[in-house]
Amino acid sequence: MGDMNGKDAVRTMNSTSIRHGEHVDTIESVDVVFRAQRKLSFTYGAVFFAVTLAIPALSVWWKSWYAVPIWGGFTANYLFVSLLYYIFLWTMAWTYSKQADKLDEQLMHMAADITAANTGEEA
Repeated sequence: MGDMNGKDAVRTMNSTSIRHGEHVDTIESVDVVFRAQRKLSFTYGAVFFAVTLAIPALSVWWKSWYAVPIWGGFTANYLFVSLLYYIFLWTMAWTYSKQADKLDEQLMHMAADITAANTGEEA
């Protein structure tokens, strides 16, 4: 955090801004960042949890999931756990990374706009 008694703390009309070099953080911008990242993380976490929980749940409720061979002696459960689950995890990790990069890019532009607005107020 910045020094609230020195030049690092800039008071604007509605909020307190903290300057880190050329970058300015406001309470509102930090809140937007936390909300967006939390939404992204919880969404992907919920999908991961649901799919992982579905594997044993299907074994309890659907006998053909683990007892009926579907291809080369493999059951649906074995095929999913040995191959498809890893493809799912890698795909989810890749899409999460792309979504996080996209979110970071959007938030960077928002931070630049706030910095420009605060620079305009000081002048």
